[in-house]
Amino acid sequence: MSGKTGAEPGAGASTGTRIREVAVHVLEAPIEGVFASSQAWYERRSAMLVEITTESGMVGWGEAFGPARITAAVVRHLRPLLLGRDAIAVDAIWQDLYNALRDHGQRGVVVEAISAIDIALWDIRGHHYQAPIHALLGGPLRTEVAAYATGLYRRRDDDHARYLCEEAAGYVERGFRAVKLKTGFGVDHDIRMTHAVRKAIGPDVRLMVDANHAWDVADAIRYGRAVEALDIGWIEEPVVPEDIDGYVAVKRALPIPIAGGEASFSRFGFRDLLVQRAVDILQPDVAAAGGISECRKIFDMASAFGIRCNPH
Repeated sequence: MSGKTGAEPGAGASTGTRIREVAVHVLEAPIEGVFASSQAWYERRSAMLVEITTESGMVGWGEAFGPARITAAVVRHLRPLLLGRDAIAVDAIWQDLYNALRDHGQRGVVVEAISAIDIALWDIRGHHYQAPIHALLGGPLRTEVAAYATGLYRRRDDDHARYLCEEAAGYVERGFRAVKLKTGFGVDHDIRMTHAVRKAIGPDVRLMVDANHAWDVADAIRYGRAVEALDIGWIEEPVVPEDIDGYVAVKRALPIPIAGGEASFSRFGFRDLLVQRAVDILQPDVAAAGGISECRKIFDMASAFGIRCNPH
């Protein structure tokens, strides 16, 4: 399928919804409290925002997950394909952008850049129809969503158990009924820290863990068996995202739910996770997996397979 629409850019669009300009904004700032996941130390934070303006002056904003300067370059490359297009035609635009780089960007930074563009286009749709995006998607399925505290990274402090337990207890004091612990710093260390944090928050607060794909299958299973009695809500990204068979092996070996998907892209990448039943909980990131247009397709596929979704 070529993806060609057979129409001129912007054909059928009202003057007000045609795209006049596409701008990118790279934001960067140092972090006062340097922290680490299993993969890297973070001394700076960055973000890449896309600003799309229509001929009537409506503005939509979107954000890309991933390396800001690289995703910004992709958006600049795709900009000529957007100018003059009908901003309301999100599916047609998504298809054309994806096909333009399909030979080179079926995943990763290209899809992350398209995600930011798509989110900005949905923002414009909301302005155009004067409705929140959830209404344009069919309305809310629920009116409340339980929040969990993501934190518990590593610091440059050798007393890891002390600061992790203090931080976790602080989230509970602020009203969170679930927290997520970063793991992937060595299996024995991970096991000790998980036991310590569970003791600090008590038995009634949900505890999830996120290895950021630091383990291999053997270590993931060893960790899971060592913490099985701690009522872990899920183990996130236990192995590298390319190793779907590894996900399946870990899932089969442990009673703890397995989560993943933040490093998967488009309906095509998530199809493989679903068909192989590699996870219990799917975690598409709207700013990485293809934007709102693609994530609604992913959520529908997950529903058909009976797999829970918890967006990244």
